[in-house]
Amino acid sequence: MKTVVFVDELLLVNFAAAAALLLGAGLLCGRSCTGLRLCAGSAAAAVSTLALLAPPWCAPLAVLYKIVSCCCVVAVCYGVPGARSFARLCGWYAALNGVLCGAVVLPGVQTNNLSVLLPVRPGQLLICCAGVYALLRGLLAVFGRPQRGCFAAVLHLAGAAVPVQAYHDTGFTLQDPLAGRRVVLVQYPPVRSRLPAPLRETLDSWFAAGAAPPPGLGVQFVPCAAVTGRCLLPAVPAALCCGQRRVPGLLAAFCAPDAPAGAWTLLLGDDVAEDVGV
Repeated sequence: MKTVVFVDELLLVNFAAAAALLLGAGLLCGRSCTGLRLCAGSAAAAVSTLALLAPPWCAPLAVLYKIVSCCCVVAVCYGVPGARSFARLCGWYAALNGVLCGAVVLPGVQTNNLSVLLPVRPGQLLICCAGVYALLRGLLAVFGRPQRGCFAAVLHLAGAAVPVQAYHDTGFTLQDPLAGRRVVLVQYPPVRSRLPAPLRETLDSWFAAGAAPPPGLGVQFVPCAAVTGRCLLPAVPAALCCGQRRVPGLLAAFCAPDAPAGAWTLLLGDDVAEDVGV
């Protein structure tokens, strides 16, 4: 017996289901993304399900396709915030997909290239996905998140808008000693490619050889005390945007750690977090 599959319905249903699964993976990993990136990741996931309509592949090729498509979907939605964090996101997204597709033991389920066609109506499937997401939010509201989560924000500096994953650290205090402006700390390597060329070249020279910045870029230095000792961090004027909130009058100080310090790319303290609404 042949099954008629409407491609537009297949893409639309899988788009909505993928959005719920990606949000669920983000909840479990303490991550967030913008609405635009969520839509892009959901669209990529929906397109990947067209493998269901392709001729049957050999098992190794089907497994490789599922792994690559899973990683690509998560990367489009959340980026690649470090190997460990990215692996956790991929693992939870794959696990949630596996739970949803665990119905392959039910009669009437059809599979092809490790893609599953469930014998349920689109509305029922979407209600189930929304129910799983609501259950996850309820569990996290009762028991708390597994870790303090990062949140998506945009840092405006030197005429560029740089997407960042901000982390609120209650113990972080850094301030401009001259003007008293509040300071956020930015990991330089993850955001380097998004910075304007003049600023990028200046920071490259500073971190490589301690070369003084040229005049005109507005670069100043902020003294910083850490467990490793005291140092000077190059900083530029910036504004931080999160949703509808905008916090101007900041300094964005850059650090270049030898290894990634985790999922965050921007660190902020209580003073900025209050204005951002965290």
